[in-house]
Amino acid sequence: MGSTPETHHDALVVGTGFGGLYSIHLLKQLGLKVKAIDSASDVGGTWFWNRYPGARSDINSHVYRYSWDKEALQTDPWPHNYLHQPELLSYFQGVAKKHGLYDVIQFNTELKSAVWDEEGGVWRVGTSTGETFVVRYLVTALGILHHKAVPEIPGLETFKGEVVHSSSWKPEIEWEGKRVAVIGSGASGVQIASTLAEKARELTHFIRHAQYVIPSRYRAVSPEERKGINERYEKIWHDVFLSNTAFGFVEPGRPTLSLSPADREQVFEDLWESGNGFHFLFGGFSDLVTDEGANKEAIKFIHHKIKETVKDPQKAEVLTSSDWFARRPLTDDHYYERFNQDNVFAHDLKKSPIEALTEDGIKTSDGKLHEVDLIVFATGFDAIDGSYTRHDIRGRDGIILKDHWAEEGPKSHLGASTSKFPNLFFVNGPGAVFANNPPVAEEGARFAADLISHAEETRTKGGKGVVENSVEAENKWKEQVQAVANATLFSKTPSWFFGENVSGKVVAPRLYFGGIGKFRAAIAEEKAGGYKGFEFR
Repeated sequence: MGSTPETHHDALVVGTGFGGLYSIHLLKQLGLKVKAIDSASDVGGTWFWNRYPGARSDINSHVYRYSWDKEALQTDPWPHNYLHQPELLSYFQGVAKKHGLYDVIQFNTELKSAVWDEEGGVWRVGTSTGETFVVRYLVTALGILHHKAVPEIPGLETFKGEVVHSSSWKPEIEWEGKRVAVIGSGASGVQIASTLAEKARELTHFIRHAQYVIPSRYRAVSPEERKGINERYEKIWHDVFLSNTAFGFVEPGRPTLSLSPADREQVFEDLWESGNGFHFLFGGFSDLVTDEGANKEAIKFIHHKIKETVKDPQKAEVLTSSDWFARRPLTDDHYYERFNQDNVFAHDLKKSPIEALTEDGIKTSDGKLHEVDLIVFATGFDAIDGSYTRHDIRGRDGIILKDHWAEEGPKSHLGASTSKFPNLFFVNGPGAVFANNPPVAEEGARFAADLISHAEETRTKGGKGVVENSVEAENKWKEQVQAVANATLFSKTPSWFFGENVSGKVVAPRLYFGGIGKFRAAIAEEKAGGYKGFEFR
């Protein structure tokens, strides 16, 4: 048998979404010999994989992109206020071509293992192609939502129809005129149900946690509006990086209950009419995710909208959530209206869970058989740390990353690295900030590049070029992440933010809810203090 092909590079970047592409760009600027791999056949990360009907961003087009390419900000096309998946894929391809990133990317190549060689001060990275990459720096941009979660349902193998997870959708799937079941009511579930309901013979949305769905108000952007945004881009991005959520608007300082009931209602009505779930949750009042009384006012308003829109009381009841309005806010223009169609149904999985699949469909505990031709699992992902722990990643003394995080959940210092795993960097990994993804990815990529640059400086002075954060530093950041989460209603609402959507996962916050401005301040403090949370050797 021949030996495994082995190549040496200074750095390997895994993943080519927002975090990965920018990491490649930054490391090339440092003069390093960079290699990148991706299991997909092209760039785009989540926007390569998620091609289901209706897939689009629910963050405004002018800030759902990189800030660092000023020319692209002025010239790249985005004819509507939100971008659909094909437009986003085209955007990533344009960035990769313009900045010469394709030259170092190897596609259809999945990370399988990574083992730290303490003596050599390198990572030995095994891949699905049988190749081994030997690198000093391993930068992982594996994605927040990548490793799909598919429930184990008895009888799945007996179903005669078609079954697909939202992230594995293929264009040849036939759904028009078919009987469709959509299982799951997160962002993808809402978008898929709303889109497929229009031309499906029947559609049943199976809902365990009903959501609060705000209109998106999808619309064309006029040349005049685009011109104004182009002229204000410097101020827009200034506000993005100083804000909490980085969604392109300045969050107000007014508490919900500081206004009269009539004025409060008017603010909610204005937010509803202008559209966007993030804007509704963060753009009208300062305390919807921290004050129970304020959150109840928002819930009362949305419940009224559901009752006003959905004519069938039974359907409206299933669609009316009893949880806090404190998950990732969802956005769609037609979701509630779809349930006024005679062919669209809502099934409450809390009252009647799925018992099994049969040849013909889905059997629920109330004894009903839902006959369907297509089942779409919009059941989400083993989010954030799940993208990492499914791989065989071994640090110092052979410790496995999954075991390192098993007891308390994922630990990182400033979302950038974890102890016992030298020269391993996360971009948008555990402990990063909850906010608009592109600017968060930029912050993570820049910080990883800064750490690598500093390690390179120690190497030129006779060191090994090895950097590792301390246990104390990551524990302190974990405590801060937990404390901030505890002060929000996010911590009182089961979701993937805390790993609660996957059985057996440790319940702990996976994200920092303190805002991107404070996150940037924490990174700046770390750098100004001489990287006290890290050891360079």
